[in-house]
This record gives sequence, C-alpha cells and structure tokens, in this order.
Amino acid sequence: MLKSLIGVTSLIFLFIGMLHIFWAFGGSWGVNAALPTEDDSKLPVLQPRMFGTLFIGLLCFFAFVLLLVQIDLFAVIQSSTLSKWFCIAGGIVFLLRAIGEGKYVGFFKKIKHTRFAKLDTAFYSPLCVWLSFIFLLASFI
Repeated sequence: MLKSLIGVTSLIFLFIGMLHIFWAFGGSWGVNAALPTEDDSKLPVLQPRMFGTLFIGLLCFFAFVLLLVQIDLFAVIQSSTLSKWFCIAGGIVFLLRAIGEGKYVGFFKKIKHTRFAKLDTAFYSPLCVWLSFIFLLASFI
C-alpha cells in the first residue's frame, strides 16, 4: 500500500515536470494560475526564464525517478543512503514551500485575494504537504 502511494505520487512529479518543460518552450496553458501576483490585474511577481523553468522541470523528473528508486521500481539504480537523504531533503523543501515565504506563497501568505493565492491555499500548499509526507515516508523504506 505504501509503495503504491509513493508510486502514484511519483507520477505527479512526472506531470509537473512535463508541464514545466512545456512552459519553458513557450507554452502558456495554466501559467497564469501558476505564478503569484500582487493582484489579478498585474504581472506576476516572478518572471521565470527558460533556463530556470527547465531546471525546475528537471528537478521534477529527478524527484519522479528518486521515488521510483526508493520503492525499487527503477531497476537501474538501487536505493541507498544517498537516495534516503535526498528524500529527506525533498520532504523538508516541500514542507517549507507549504509554510511559505510570508507574502505570496504558502499557508501563511499575506496576499490571499488573487487567483494564485486562492489556488495556493486550496491546492498547491496542501499538495506540497502531501509531497513532503511522501518524501519523508519514502526515506524510511
């Protein structure tokens, strides 16, 4: 059961990674809901560039493979102490993302009225808590 949850969660990283690659090469579907703004009529507070977006996509693909390694579904690489530490690091990173930086993202953000902020409270931050939980769980396998 635990390995199934981890495996299904790894697919979330595959999807998010593909979405970032799509955005890096000029795709626009969903991008307006993925970046924080001061208010809905303004430009996003972040202006991600191609390289940064590709990097995030590659990190998502790494997370996808890492979780599969931890549940022994990726036969090329065996889980090790290093993969366990990467899972712990991933768990901490996503927990910090869920908490937020104070203004635009996370459960404790100050700007709460924008489209992004509402999606962040309802979906993105809870997803980050789930991802944190799964990473930490995977580190014990």
